Amino acid sequence: MQKNALSSLVLGSLLSTLLLTSCSHKLAPSGNYQTTPVVADGVPDEWKLPLRFSNESYTLQYTVTNDNKNIYICILSRDEATQLRMLRNGMSVCFDPKGEKNKNISIAFPIRKQPEPDAYRNRSGNPITAADMKSRKEQLLLQSDYYNTIGFQHIENGQYALKDNKSDIQVAMKLNNEDSLLVYEAIVPIKDVLGADLSPKSESRNFSVGIVLNAAPGQGGGNGNYSRPSYGGMRGGMMGMRGMGGGRGNYGSSQRSAGAKEETDWYQFQLASGKNN
Repeated sequence: MQKNALSSLVLGSLLSTLLLTSCSHKLAPSGNYQTTPVVADGVPDEWKLPLRFSNESYTLQYTVTNDNKNIYICILSRDEATQLRMLRNGMSVCFDPKGEKNKNISIAFPIRKQPEPDAYRNRSGNPITAADMKSRKEQLLLQSDYYNTIGFQHIENGQYALKDNKSDIQVAMKLNNEDSLLVYEAIVPIKDVLGADLSPKSESRNFSVGIVLNAAPGQGGGNGNYSRPSYGGMRGGMMGMRGMGGGRGNYGSSQRSAGAKEETDWYQFQLASGKNN
């Protein structure tokens, strides 16, 4: 009898271990807790470079952190073609509280601009120079003075000027000429995504942040509507982000040309707690 009881105990332990293992593999890794203050000003002083993640072509870096109140996003690029794509075609950051890949909650910034028929010529008709390109990016940045929101709790869907403080979201973008960086920063209150600040319940479930580089007009999702971002259906096969320095994941499509298709990268994680920091 003792032998049978011992065998049952061992078998029960093995089954419990297998059950826990089969459940735990579905949980995404814990994210990084933001221990230092972040100011959304387009200056990456608060972030350790290079950032944690990259797209497939390594033309874009990004990271996502959180504290008990906010989610923080930093995105940057040194690649000129990618910078122009971000500024001209527009970009969105999406949030999925269920850890999936839905775009129902998103910030669109920068907004897609009007097409440029003379994009590769300066005013004298000559090929564009580095100085012309810098001037053009600065002009596009000046035009990037508002953002669109959709799906957030406590925030009406619509358009907001960067400086009017009419929503709790803070977003900024700046061209840092000394190191040729285009830097995007956003601060999003957790309560506007989950309905409450960080809690044990929200810590224990998967959470996703997606970064969408819009397609150029006429390419994979470009619909000719230049005044508003596209919130349309996602193309199939979207996967996670690729980590730098140990991060893991897959990608959406990535192209550097002006006619690039939409590129979407998702980062799935659990919101981090400050208890152990």
